[in-house]
Amino acid sequence: MQNQKSPFMTAPRIELKNLQNLFFQLCSKTCNLKCKHCYIEKNPYKNEEDFISIEKIKEALLQVRSQRLSSIYLTGGEPLMHPDFNQILRMCLKVSNTTVMSNGVMINDKKARFLRKIDDESQFETIYRISLDSINEIENDNLRGRGSFRKAICAIMSLLKYEFNPIISVINYNNRSREEIFLEFRDFFFKKGFELDDINLKVIPYFPENGQMSQLEFIDDTNIKKLDCYNSRVVAQNGVYSCPVLVNDYRARLGLNLANCSKVNYLDCEKCSICTKINQKAQVNDWM
Repeated sequence: MQNQKSPFMTAPRIELKNLQNLFFQLCSKTCNLKCKHCYIEKNPYKNEEDFISIEKIKEALLQVRSQRLSSIYLTGGEPLMHPDFNQILRMCLKVSNTTVMSNGVMINDKKARFLRKIDDESQFETIYRISLDSINEIENDNLRGRGSFRKAICAIMSLLKYEFNPIISVINYNNRSREEIFLEFRDFFFKKGFELDDINLKVIPYFPENGQMSQLEFIDDTNIKKLDCYNSRVVAQNGVYSCPVLVNDYRARLGLNLANCSKVNYLDCEKCSICTKINQKAQVNDWM
């Protein structure tokens, strides 16, 4: 019986030539929500703390100081739960525009006012991306937890009050069309005085926890450039990874730090097959 080729042997090879986007995973399992569709496996019975050290962030920022980054992304878990979040944000804003990817639970009027102060101190811009999966409160809270809908709406409206231009991140759990989702969100927020533009909505693909690896076909240069791993790296407490959704997957770990990590990665994970299929059909990658 002839052995089948492993996905690794046939997986496309991606080489990082120019680092444009740098992700910091401030925490992994530390979060104030337990979303059903989260790609990070958590203990359902207790909270866990696994914050990245501020020294590791300082080290990474020093290693990229000579490069012109397009953006820095602060992710989690819930990044605002990091005890040094304010200091980390100020450090990142000295280097590049910084996007904070949050569920909004910790952002109210007082916090938004303080975040505006931090932003005003910098020459770079802070962008806030708030997770909200449905304009139906019951549907959203069934996925993210009771009260998450109202807290996300509060965060969005508080950020608007202090002249931020928030972006709404929607996990496309039911695999709907982007156009349908956009129209629903646009009409909903128009009634609240927020004129939602195309740039204000990011529809993120849902990555099933037990997704199956399918054969990856040839990907042309145009579609390769849509992938996060083409021009991005993720710094976590335990190393550097090729993709935000693959942190803690040994197949995507490229090294201990940015100075010595591999510039080459392979699309050999289950989530890679989902990501490439989506990006071959899409005009842009909504993760960024």
